[in-house]
Amino acid sequence: MIDFTQLLKSEIRPALGVTEVGAIALAAARAYGVVGGMVLHIEMKMNGGMYKNGFSCVIPGTNELGCEMAAALGAIGGQWELGLECLKGIHEEHIQKAKAIPVEILIAKEKETIYIQAEVTTTRGVGIVRIADTHDNIVYVAKDDEVIFQKQQEKDEKKESVDFDSMSVSDMVEYASLVSVEELSFVKDMIAMNCHLSEEGEKGTGLAIGATLDAFRKKGVLGNDMIYQAQRLTCCAMDARLSGLPYPAMSIVGSGSHGILCSLPVVSYGRSIQAAEEEILRAVALSGLVTIFSKHYTGRLSALCGCVLGGGSGAAAGLVYLMGGGAAQASHAMNHMAANLTGMICDGGSIGCSLKASAGVYSAFLSAMLAMNGTAVPELFGVIGSSAEQTAKNLGKISEEGMSPMDATIIDIMQGKK
Repeated sequence: MIDFTQLLKSEIRPALGVTEVGAIALAAARAYGVVGGMVLHIEMKMNGGMYKNGFSCVIPGTNELGCEMAAALGAIGGQWELGLECLKGIHEEHIQKAKAIPVEILIAKEKETIYIQAEVTTTRGVGIVRIADTHDNIVYVAKDDEVIFQKQQEKDEKKESVDFDSMSVSDMVEYASLVSVEELSFVKDMIAMNCHLSEEGEKGTGLAIGATLDAFRKKGVLGNDMIYQAQRLTCCAMDARLSGLPYPAMSIVGSGSHGILCSLPVVSYGRSIQAAEEEILRAVALSGLVTIFSKHYTGRLSALCGCVLGGGSGAAAGLVYLMGGGAAQASHAMNHMAANLTGMICDGGSIGCSLKASAGVYSAFLSAMLAMNGTAVPELFGVIGSSAEQTAKNLGKISEEGMSPMDATIIDIMQGKK
């Protein structure tokens, strides 16, 4: 029997800025921490998805962009003990010092999953750190030729691997319906953190999607309905995160954007219908599980936009729960999301992700409403499988086999801009 509470807890955690930027900074900070001294040179080697997602990202608390600056700031002022929040406390002096450091970025084309190797050369030696599989999973630490730490997964990994193939939407809905609400206190923390991020974004930053929606509502073009409210709450948080405001998002499966999209549309709708807090917590928990399940098959870093297909599918299921639906309707809503947005690519983390999130929110509501109105995409239609679970596996196949050349093409375009 899968421990759904533990699964959620293992995947939900705070992250400052885009998690790829945080992971790059973390690796560099840990590598510097091994040796100390004055930084002379940094070499970062990473998989293509990591490079792509960090390429256009604003570094939290700064106006700087990209993988090179993330690595330099991590080495100069990062606090590796803080994990993915290691860039807390970065200030102007750190930025000026970081700009003077030569940073070389290499892409490890042979690595298909999360991988970072930081090699920080200082006046006292060379620190080497590797991160693998998840954004904050440090597996190797060395100073010059001395290995300080090396993680042996078979010995050190305490949690049992989850049998995702045995998971079902029905099981997830049952868990959300029956779990003790006291077990979901961490979901309350997720809601509070992401709502605070939205409040900061509401002040104006990034693409200012919330302000634009407000302006056209005042003109009478938009109504103050549930979709408007959900898009506004969600996109303000996305704008805040992706434009580098120094406030964390509560991430899921290593992504703050996924965490925002799987939680805030559900929270917004729950509050608009004056649902009990307990029901909102249960709906967000269901959304989180669906997001984790979906991302297991497409991968943490994918050529597909996981924000809408992972977090958005979770939101659709959470909305169904609040609308009074069950496992059948949640499954239909997930299939609607796949039928609608499967073609949306991921071209890296940037303020443009707010636009995709807006589309994901609208699609989640439409998917849930169609499901609750008795409409379902027919089985075996296009990418749709015989079940929502099979559809998730189909999307994984599309991501791994069908769209693997896409990342290489996007990276070529990015590198052509340098």
